Amino acid sequence: AGLREAVPDMILQVGGSISFAPEGDGADAKWLSDDTRHMLAELDPKPDQVTIAINTSQMNIMELMTADDIAGTSMERPELAATYREMTVPAGPEWVEEHLRRLQAAGIQPHFQLSSIPQLETVERLIRRGKYTGPLNLTWVGIGGGFDGPNPYNIMNFIQRVPDGACLTLETLMRSVMPVNAMAVAMGLHTRCGNEDTIWGAKGEKLGSVDQVKQVVRLAKELGREVATGKEARDIYRIGTTYADADETLAKLGYAPNRQPGQVGFTHHA
Repeated sequence: AGLREAVPDMILQVGGSISFAPEGDGADAKWLSDDTRHMLAELDPKPDQVTIAINTSQMNIMELMTADDIAGTSMERPELAATYREMTVPAGPEWVEEHLRRLQAAGIQPHFQLSSIPQLETVERLIRRGKYTGPLNLTWVGIGGGFDGPNPYNIMNFIQRVPDGACLTLETLMRSVMPVNAMAVAMGLHTRCGNEDTIWGAKGEKLGSVDQVKQVVRLAKELGREVATGKEARDIYRIGTTYADADETLAKLGYAPNRQPGQVGFTHHA
């Protein structure tokens, strides 16, 4: 409520795709339970967005990290690193459909956190079946360990499959963050930074979230990309917008329409 008053144009997003640090040695790094995550649709005041994972998968956040990356952090503890190495994302079909239903009923926009093209294809099928009818805001999460890694070929293949009407952010971790953000800005995509993804600037130099934001702002200005205001960001994400049905959603996003019974050949023409 305080943020709504202090910065009314800021997009307020709650992480529905979130894990919790293990409590004690040998415990697991577990995600919130299904029922607890569903309760995010009942928050009051409600957020503008809740992030949602698609398809149960491995999320080994340790795979790409080097000894330098974790130096001086709790991740140097072998038992803690082991729990995060074994972490999985619980996001099966039944939970996803029910979560989307609750978020849409509450007027909260889902922000899809996707590890790879197969998860994007699942989102497309959900849209085609009318399970989600709204703007498509995506984050490609290139952190390896069961997700795509921060490889330019992975990025470009994913971009190629995203419809023109969607809004795409690129995400990675540790010292891959700045190079991937540079690619995102250059291509007109959106960036992500902060201490959840990295604590480093140059090698051996710690960089806080505020300084990371300033770094990306400098980069954007150098590349001629003006940083959006809060109101402009809300317009870009189409906060508060919904569509009538699957057909309107497909058309707004730039997907080909659903094939009708007996229809043959192409369903979409330039």
